[in-house]
Amino acid sequence: MKRRNLFRLGLSAAAALATVSAFGTAAQAGQGVHDDKIVLGSHQPLSGPVALWGVPVTNGMRMAIEEINAKGGIHGRKLELIVEDTAYQQNKAAQAGDKLIKKDKVFALVGPLGTPTNMVTMPRALKKGVMNIFPLSAAKEMFEPHHKLKFSNLTPYDDQMRAAVKYFAEKEGVKKIGVLYQDDDFGKNVLLGCEEQAKAMGLPDVIKTNFKRGSKDFSSQIAKLKSGGAELVCLGTIIGETIGSMATAKKIGYNPKFVVSSAGYVPENITLAKGLTEGLYGTSQTPIPYYDDATPEVKAWMENYKARFNKDATLQSVAGYEAVRIFAVALEGAGKDLTAEKTATAMEQIKGFPSMFGGATVSFSEKDHLGPDKRNSAMLFKVEGPKWKKIQAISY
Repeated sequence: MKRRNLFRLGLSAAAALATVSAFGTAAQAGQGVHDDKIVLGSHQPLSGPVALWGVPVTNGMRMAIEEINAKGGIHGRKLELIVEDTAYQQNKAAQAGDKLIKKDKVFALVGPLGTPTNMVTMPRALKKGVMNIFPLSAAKEMFEPHHKLKFSNLTPYDDQMRAAVKYFAEKEGVKKIGVLYQDDDFGKNVLLGCEEQAKAMGLPDVIKTNFKRGSKDFSSQIAKLKSGGAELVCLGTIIGETIGSMATAKKIGYNPKFVVSSAGYVPENITLAKGLTEGLYGTSQTPIPYYDDATPEVKAWMENYKARFNKDATLQSVAGYEAVRIFAVALEGAGKDLTAEKTATAMEQIKGFPSMFGGATVSFSEKDHLGPDKRNSAMLFKVEGPKWKKIQAISY
């Protein structure tokens, strides 16, 4: 395919690195690198309200690792993955991160899930010279401020929301924007995008209201949005809160347009909603894979996933699989004498890496550690019956 021809990696440039300066109090070069294996770590919400993300992400990562190992690994070394449960709680994330970094001595944290949890573990990893690779959070903090050892491959939440607000203002004539967001760094990224785009387009100030993680009652927040006349409600929610807030709105006869970020663009916001999310819009850089609509390549992948885990593949599975697949290219490009700094330099050589699932291509450089084009890599989808249907690509 033409898209595949865009991909190239400056392997010779990466492999030519002979010496690398240490990073502050960095750990011994090559932590997690053994003669026969490379030890990677990840923290995931394997329990709790966000396990519907954590479990399939982990499965996708394991599937990619098994495929890589079946082909001989990376320069003769097999990949080993250690995963710790955070239950989407910051205190458990701190414990998980410390175990992975200090006890298990992992080479990198790959695909760690959650904005609030990464905000705890990422600084600790970077301080020890451990890479933080492709966190399952689209918060801008995952790549800003710039650091040699941290990379993101997800379109930022704030840019997703900027593109969504622009679309609804221009195409649907929406003028009054409301935001219901989780009161943490994740939710604040969603809020930021809505506020910035409303200001850029000369729209009224957004109506904003938040909730604490784990909340189940959204009556006061929905009442505020209704009384303020919000025509579009941007949701900084995941699964339970998306369904709960829309159910509350329907109960009081409030029918604005709702749009959720990629954190809530998941099959479960249909399958668990029992019709309550019909008409919900969502943003993402990658479509949810539906078997009937998939390419032969993706169908084969979905069949292999089902055979391996006895579960249907989801977008969450894709996210974990893609994270490992891209990182493996950088590991290969870094050469046999593996260090975090060499791997980071190899990652910076990746250009136009294609998504087999129809998502955005990713590219990195020495100065830019965000893979997708943040202004032009989002797509808008809508819940119609049992599926999310693509509306169009959106940008701002």
